[in-house]
Amino acid sequence: MRKLLLIAGIVLSIAIGVFGQPIEENMPQITGCIALQNATIVSAPGKAPIKGTVIMRDGLISSMGPNVTIPVDAYRIAADSLFVYPAFIDAFSYTGVKNPEADNNRQGNSKVPFDEEGNPSLEDAGITPFTTVRESFDPKEKSIAEWREQGFAIAHTVPYGRMLPGMGAIVILSGSETDRMLWKENISMYSQFVGARGAYPQTLIGVIAKWRELYQNSTQLVAHQTSYASESFVSRPDYNRAHEALMPVVKKEMSVYFRATDAKSISRAITLQEDLGMNMVIADVEEAWYYKDKIKVNQLPLVLSLKLPEDKEEKTKEDQDKKSAEPDSMATADTSKSMDVDLEKEAFEKRRATSLAEHRQQAGVLTKAGINFSFSTMNLKKGEFMKNIRVMIENGLDTTAALASLTTHPAKLLGIEKYCGTIEAGKMANLMITTKPLFDSESTIQYMIVEGSLYKYEVKEKKKTNAKENLTSLSLVEGTWAYTIEAPDQTRQGTFIFKESNGAVEGTITGNDMTSSGNNELESIVIEGKNVSFTFDIDMGGQMMTLEFTLEIDGESLDGSVAVGEFGSFKVTGQRTDKPE
Repeated sequence: MRKLLLIAGIVLSIAIGVFGQPIEENMPQITGCIALQNATIVSAPGKAPIKGTVIMRDGLISSMGPNVTIPVDAYRIAADSLFVYPAFIDAFSYTGVKNPEADNNRQGNSKVPFDEEGNPSLEDAGITPFTTVRESFDPKEKSIAEWREQGFAIAHTVPYGRMLPGMGAIVILSGSETDRMLWKENISMYSQFVGARGAYPQTLIGVIAKWRELYQNSTQLVAHQTSYASESFVSRPDYNRAHEALMPVVKKEMSVYFRATDAKSISRAITLQEDLGMNMVIADVEEAWYYKDKIKVNQLPLVLSLKLPEDKEEKTKEDQDKKSAEPDSMATADTSKSMDVDLEKEAFEKRRATSLAEHRQQAGVLTKAGINFSFSTMNLKKGEFMKNIRVMIENGLDTTAALASLTTHPAKLLGIEKYCGTIEAGKMANLMITTKPLFDSESTIQYMIVEGSLYKYEVKEKKKTNAKENLTSLSLVEGTWAYTIEAPDQTRQGTFIFKESNGAVEGTITGNDMTSSGNNELESIVIEGKNVSFTFDIDMGGQMMTLEFTLEIDGESLDGSVAVGEFGSFKVTGQRTDKPE
């Protein structure tokens, strides 16, 4: 969610540096040991839960079981009612990297410079296989904290770009230094069917042709360098950054993660793999069921997108009422034409419902077909993650396969199964501690441990909302409100906007100290009498915190407070500045 520095300023004025740091940095420095006592432990997908204790020291799991001796220097966490799982591994993402194109705000019709032979630069052609994650990685990038809050300890991160953006890296989602967080660099090559802007290869056919040319030239370069190293009277090979960078792909030392979301892209990627013989992972896939047999026969590793198409509701009752209230003259329209439109609409709705069901059932269908897969968070909003996993489970994906696709499968795919993916002595201390069984609708993450660094999250009971009751009372809050939050020695100002959307009340918050990306939606909106309450999550430098607003509406004025964790409550006042007619 979009986080507001207006609240951050209030909190930081009271307690600097308390939030956003691992708990261990506030622990006595004499210990690097953590003990999770008497927890329900699921050590791996398919393993029966056991009641026991997990001991971690210096970033590694030292022991685990029901009869473990707790070291005297351990920081103890009473976990009697908690559940412990291996932390998640993201198989394909942009976590921690910035998008240079977004920063540069390049336009599609920008003039591209060409060399004397009429070729654009490799960068302008979107062919940058030599680019590394390190070049655009930011340890403070907010996606690191956001996905860690969702249960991820490790991410396979790739750079932004077009046809060949560059090489991927395995990132640890904890720490403040790039050198420490980039665990394994240049472990994969990222490609997609995205052409250049205003230069060759601009079209789909151009991208495919360019891939064949690059692969063949890199293959020739491998042969030339081999001859140059072992034979006499062989000229020195010409240097080309793209061909050099693709040599590990040609030698099958590096897999190409080919992003292919739709069925046509999957088919083209498979054809390219068959023609060139490269090691390929089909990544960020949304429509794999079309080619499940071919994927299985070719033994192509698969990374599924966690995105699901939106389930658009039918027209609201209000729309139906408007239609029924149309003038009688409308009824005299050509009935045969109306029937054709109705039949076309019915067919469209049927296709849409079928497509929605196929997307939701995809993970379950692949599991039943014996195809293992991992998951990707690329272009996914964090709020959709667990909701979409639960939808997949409701539509045929069993919970063991769901956990494996987030832990052991990506660990094996990335070649790090020796170090993580399960809870075992000697492996990385990457654990997720939840309040209920992982995929339970009421389950929340209370602690995350990433390579021994402990993060604690505030667990609050979610307020129950009643959409119908809220809509009935919408007029109380509907519109735009200018608010002021008062704290010692400073105030912060902004707006709340409340409106009806898809049969429910939605709200947003804005302010003059807004961060640059993400959403700004209010959550858990409840309207009771003259009172309205809601919550808003804020990222305090890596630690997520829930702000709780409680307001009373008196005509066009509001008065109330916002609770800011352990720092207390602050007065909120405001006026309605705009109200829909």
